This record gives sequence, C-alpha cells and structure tokens, in this order.
Amino acid sequence: MANSKIEIVVACGSGVATSTIAADAVKDLLKELGIQNYNLVKTSMTELPNIIDSADVILTTNNYKTDKKPCFNVMSFITGINEESLKSELADIFLKLNN
Repeated sequence: MANSKIEIVVACGSGVATSTIAADAVKDLLKELGIQNYNLVKTSMTELPNIIDSADVILTTNNYKTDKKPCFNVMSFITGINEESLKSELADIFLKLNN
C-alpha cells in the first residue's frame, strides 16, 4: 500500500470541534512516524456511514464500532488519559498500512 494514500476519517458529533483536536494529534503522530502519504477527512457522526467505505481507519470521539475497518475511539487525544497507549496502537496500524 506504499503507493496509495492511507485514508483516515476522524469523526465527532458535529464534525468540527473535537474532531479538529483529534485530527491535529493524528497529523502530529503521522509526522513523527515519517508518514506523509495520507488523506485525513473530518466529518460528523451522522455523515460517517456515507464515507466509511473509502476509509482505511476510522477514528471517532464517540462510541462507534464496525468490524469492516480498524476503528478507534480517540477521546484520549482530547482528555490526555491513556494518550500514549492510543498513539502506540495507532502507530502500529498506520505503519502496517504504509508498508
């Protein structure tokens, strides 16, 4: 998948506030990992089902689960609680998708 972009969707209730904070944290993590080939889309929870098929990874600040794709709750980026653990899990996924 090194030649195709990693498609990352970050969703929150409105698609504006907490998804922006989480998206910035994800961008910082991707930069730390040296991954530049990605597309990050912010959206609302109500719009998420419409774009889930194009995503490689789904990140939400709400409770959401799917068996179709890797899906993570990223409230740790907002609260700081267990943030390092989340970063580690996401790093594993992003590195696998990047190779």
